Amino acid sequence: MTGAGAISVCETNSCAFLAYHGASPHVRLDIEPDCMLISASSEARPFNTVFAPTLAADDLGPRVREVMRGHMTHGRPPVWWIGPSATPADLPEQLVTLGFLPMAAIQLMEAQLTDEAPRLPRVHVRAVRTQEELAEFVGVHQAAYGSAYDTARFTYRVLASLSLTDDAPLQHFLVRAQRAAAAVAVASAFRHDGAAGLYNVAVVPAARGRGYGTAVTWAALADSYARGLRTATLGAEGEAVGMYRRLGFIARGELARVAYAPEMP
Repeated sequence: MTGAGAISVCETNSCAFLAYHGASPHVRLDIEPDCMLISASSEARPFNTVFAPTLAADDLGPRVREVMRGHMTHGRPPVWWIGPSATPADLPEQLVTLGFLPMAAIQLMEAQLTDEAPRLPRVHVRAVRTQEELAEFVGVHQAAYGSAYDTARFTYRVLASLSLTDDAPLQHFLVRAQRAAAAVAVASAFRHDGAAGLYNVAVVPAARGRGYGTAVTWAALADSYARGLRTATLGAEGEAVGMYRRLGFIARGELARVAYAPEMP
């Protein structure tokens, strides 16, 4: 159960990360008094999401249906992200009662950044600065998660429409086993309000279990540390939680998720 409380740096960063994509002409961002919505014409995640919900308990059912109708006018069926500060406190359970499908929760985690590097494999790290490097970044993500070509292509279009310069708040990284080799791992870091959020961590299947996920995570965090940031946040699922704990991250609550069901009333 997600209980309402003060918004954490983890929630603040994840909401700002989603909203940042609204600067792309391929994505629509709507800011409502009680929630935010990012919608798109593709199934690509996280581009169809309702987030930062603070709904009134006495008008929940009608308001949820209103939000869904508005969202699906502009995009595909959304996933709701429900952090610890969401209201009402039992919003995930109430949405399931309304017909939504529960999804696995994401563990919100936070760490204090230092310059003490863990043991890492020898790799070559490159920040994404060109369209060609961005295509490689998206390709690694596609291989890691088995995304359809059209989905990956849409992700590329969105990210390509955002800044790839050194001063952009969203930075992407490639890790190669050797300088001239193809990238085997990727990650992104999003700077907001003094904290660095870690996103898009992926390793191609053939290269897993060799420390490349840790290496690209460290590359993104080290870049953030060099820029003066001292707090890092992320959302982890499954076995990744253990890896991030070994890097010094601690749990800061859960991000519940529910998905639209076609048979909803």
